[in-house]
Amino acid sequence: MVSSDFQIEKPASALTISSLSFGYKKESKPVINDLSLSVEAGEIVSILGRSGCGKSTLLNLIAGLMTPLSGEIRIDQHHSRCNIGYIFQEDALMPWRTIKKNLALAQEIGNVPKELWQASLMELLKRFHLDESILDSYPAQLSGGMRQRVSIIQSLLFNPHLLLLDEPFAALDFFTKLRLEGEFYSFIKDTSKAAVLVTHDIEEAIALSDHVLILNNRGSIEANIPIEFEDSQRDPEVIRGVNKFGEYYQLIWQQLKSVISQ
Repeated sequence: MVSSDFQIEKPASALTISSLSFGYKKESKPVINDLSLSVEAGEIVSILGRSGCGKSTLLNLIAGLMTPLSGEIRIDQHHSRCNIGYIFQEDALMPWRTIKKNLALAQEIGNVPKELWQASLMELLKRFHLDESILDSYPAQLSGGMRQRVSIIQSLLFNPHLLLLDEPFAALDFFTKLRLEGEFYSFIKDTSKAAVLVTHDIEEAIALSDHVLILNNRGSIEANIPIEFEDSQRDPEVIRGVNKFGEYYQLIWQQLKSVISQ
């Protein structure tokens, strides 16, 4: 049973993007071109495409780090970017602070009450299979997988409604990657949060996502592929052995080859 601290009232849409366009200069070729998408609470949407097609730029636009030329980005019902967590491939932990001090940022800059922070921290450590003993360690003393778990927990302690992930598992070994995929998927489903995942890994996209979007070289969505499996098959190890997984892989690979050759 998950804590009610992480439960949210399910909105009609956690993220809605309408006719979004962006270019680094008004006269230059758009990086994002008339792009529209919607992500519901409890959904994970993955974005695939060739390098340089605008995947990370799209995340930065959603996060409010860049300003679109046109279009609209709506974050849940309140049009607020305060409820966004951003998780990168490399952890953003401060090496001179202990893990506990790194995780205390939710109190220091997020104004999360101490009692709520403490309860949420204990729950998240358990969920992501980390022992309390790591709290007195420094980032350099942890493995890559443990640091990435801590980085995810750091974002979740701010209680974001929407998570943006830019290849968060790419630097991990395969076994650690599978474990984190499963932990992250379960968290999103149990808490009805929403997530947008940028990845180059087709297998990861299939294993985690409710929809896989293929971004073409013009910065538009070429294909939106719903991913449907039984709940019992969603374990990252199990799902890779299901026949349907191979079918999705071939479908997505053909779509990717098509956009790469454009």
